[in-house]
Amino acid sequence: MNQSERTIRTVLDANELTPMDVVGVLCVTLVAGLTSGLWGVAAGVLVLAVAAATTGPLAFVVAQLTAVSLFGDASLVALGGAQLAAFPLLASAACAWPPNRSRLARLAAGYVLALGVAWALWTSFRWAWQAALVAVVLAAAVAYGLHRYERVALGLVSAPDAGAER
Repeated sequence: MNQSERTIRTVLDANELTPMDVVGVLCVTLVAGLTSGLWGVAAGVLVLAVAAATTGPLAFVVAQLTAVSLFGDASLVALGGAQLAAFPLLASAACAWPPNRSRLARLAAGYVLALGVAWALWTSFRWAWQAALVAVVLAAAVAYGLHRYERVALGLVSAPDAGAER
C-alpha cells in the first residue's frame, strides 16, 4: 500500500479537534436534539463525523445545512439558536487555537451582524426565496466592496492619469 494514500486513519490522525470544535459539536447536537429529537441527535453525530474527518469550515457548513433542513419550517428562535450554536465551529476554522481575542471578537461581531440582516430579511419578505435572493445580492455586493477596498488599501491599483481621461 502506498504511504501517500489517504485513509480514514491518516485523516483522523492528522486532524486535531480543538476545544472550540468540541463545544460547537456539543452545542449543535444539544440544540438540534432538544428541538428535533432523534433526527437532531443524528445531525449532531453527522457534524461530529465531519469535524473529526476534515479540517477547515466544512463542519460549520454541514451544521448550517442540517440546521436549515431541520428547522426550515420551525420558528426563528429555533433556527437562530442553531445558528448561534454553530458559531464555535466557524471560529475554530477561522482562528488558531488559542484564538486571538480581537480576531474572535471581529468574527463574532460580523456573525451577529449577518444573523441580524438575515433575520430582518426573513421577517420583512413574504416568501423565503425572496429573502434568500436579497441576501445573496447583498453578500455579493459587500464581498465586491471589500475586495475593491483591499486592492486600494494595499496599493495594488492606481488612479488613472488625468490626461488619459480627456
